[in-house]
Amino acid sequence: MSDTLSWATNVDTKAQVEHDRLTLLQEVFDPFSARLLDRVGVAAEWQCLEVGAGAGSVARMLADRAGAANVTATDMSIDFLEPLEATGIRVLHHDVTVDEPPGEFDLIHSRFVLEHVTGRDEALRRMASWLRPGGWLVVESATPTPELSSEPAVGRALSALARLMARLVGTDPVWARRLPVALEEAGLTDCDAEGHVVPARGGSPMARWLVATHRVIEEPALASGAVTADELAAAYAAYANPSFVDHTWLTIGALGRRPT
Repeated sequence: MSDTLSWATNVDTKAQVEHDRLTLLQEVFDPFSARLLDRVGVAAEWQCLEVGAGAGSVARMLADRAGAANVTATDMSIDFLEPLEATGIRVLHHDVTVDEPPGEFDLIHSRFVLEHVTGRDEALRRMASWLRPGGWLVVESATPTPELSSEPAVGRALSALARLMARLVGTDPVWARRLPVALEEAGLTDCDAEGHVVPARGGSPMARWLVATHRVIEEPALASGAVTADELAAAYAAYANPSFVDHTWLTIGALGRRPT
């Protein structure tokens, strides 16, 4: 997004390795996303917007519930979203921080987007203004907790990831912990939030996704001294060991409704 510092220079958004990372992300986090969508009761004919659609799984969930013709999927890189168009889903290259509203919606959802946007609170207010009266905004945001790691090398690697993403991209790794207050400040009502932790068991999709995410900033992390090669190797070994388990990635799911 244009309001980030340099996301596109750190991630090749068209590379197969990034598609593979997003596929793992979907496998790990889709069940929680589906539960949040069911909680607000997405129904047939709802106009739905997925902001930062990634590889498209949540847009497909929305299409299953509301009908494909009622779903808009946006991202700053839409190469992985092209297959959605064949299903009838509308796909747009769109920057939530500056572009014109893509419509009015009964449901707007984003996952792991706003923590990477330096103007995140303003972007959230913009999204809230695109809701129809009574419409729901559902935001999922991540906040790593390296201090809870059972393995020191994993904790240091995760801390380095958070620091480097803050410096290189503008990520705020603790913004999620303010939810749902940010939704209330955006003028929404009936706001609520819940936390969700997926255990990172060695060899699991969660552990493999964390390794893939670390590799996104591995080179600058090593170059800056934020983490050593030995520490990263130890962290990767732990993530591959079935006897290892960690609970260091907290996802906050928050929702709020535009007053009628």
